[in-house]
Amino acid sequence: MKVKELVSASLKLNGIILLIAPVLIGVFLYLAWPLKAQKNNEIVVSIKPLHSLVCALTKGVTKPVLLLDGYFSPHHVQLIPSQVQAMQKAKTLIWVGPSYEQPLYKHVKTLGSVLTVQNSSSIHLKQLRSGAFWDACCGHQHGHEDHGHHHTVNNTQHESGNIDGHIWLDPLMMMQVVDVVLQHLKSLYPAHQEALEQNAKAYKKRLEKLHQNLLTQMKPYMGQTYIIQHDGNQYFDSAYGVQTIATISIDPGVPPSAGHILKIRQAIGRGEIHPKCLYAERQMDGMLARSYANTLRLSCSVLDYLGADILAGEDAYETLMQEYVDGFIVGMAGSPGL
Repeated sequence: MKVKELVSASLKLNGIILLIAPVLIGVFLYLAWPLKAQKNNEIVVSIKPLHSLVCALTKGVTKPVLLLDGYFSPHHVQLIPSQVQAMQKAKTLIWVGPSYEQPLYKHVKTLGSVLTVQNSSSIHLKQLRSGAFWDACCGHQHGHEDHGHHHTVNNTQHESGNIDGHIWLDPLMMMQVVDVVLQHLKSLYPAHQEALEQNAKAYKKRLEKLHQNLLTQMKPYMGQTYIIQHDGNQYFDSAYGVQTIATISIDPGVPPSAGHILKIRQAIGRGEIHPKCLYAERQMDGMLARSYANTLRLSCSVLDYLGADILAGEDAYETLMQEYVDGFIVGMAGSPGL
């Protein structure tokens, strides 16, 4: 009888092990990131579109490590210990800055070599808009709602205002970023200056071609207005002639008030604004966005400004922007309630 009990207990234990083993392995792999990458983590880059640019510039010199995969918004991401360790061990960190990746700021302050893109005087950044409801024609704002989304900028040249950090949504802005990153890389790798310059020149040509292709695709939609889940499309609007008319939330982590949604609905009903679509964001609650779209009787399409499902590397940015425009066009062509 004891033998049977031991066998039975052993079988149960084996069953439990089989059940929890995949979970334990998953947890280990998650916490262990990026142990493999740390063998060559000379450069750590915060987000995928910026990482793509750095990969293109450092081709043949080194292989940068990507810090954030894009599944969570950098506005509120929680870093795990191995990500902090990767930054600490890196030769340099390249990031947009506290205007966008605020959770990184407390760690960045302790690092030696850091390139904060938003600090460059050669990049012309836009101010973060206050409120969440704008007049597309007149440019003034309605129904100001403060949800605490201030993107406070510390120790930068932009202390006088809040900065919109979504600069990669305009390929021409990324051409400015290329020059800034190139100078930083040349100081790190003086023996590879010629290679870095050639890589930068080639990548700029790719960005110009990308922009022209996207411009052609977006031409039929110039002048159209739309609503987005949170305000991060100013650079995209400027590049392709469209206009965010309102945003559902100021802070991606704070849901909008019922009063705000009602204001938008009433403005649409009175014919004061004519948005073609409500765009959900891959890093936010898509089901919630669709419910708002149904309430406002608008089509709904998903935009992924970080390329969560795109393979990281030098081609990632071009793929990201093409998919972004594809998603935008789907929304513009959609029917209410989709």
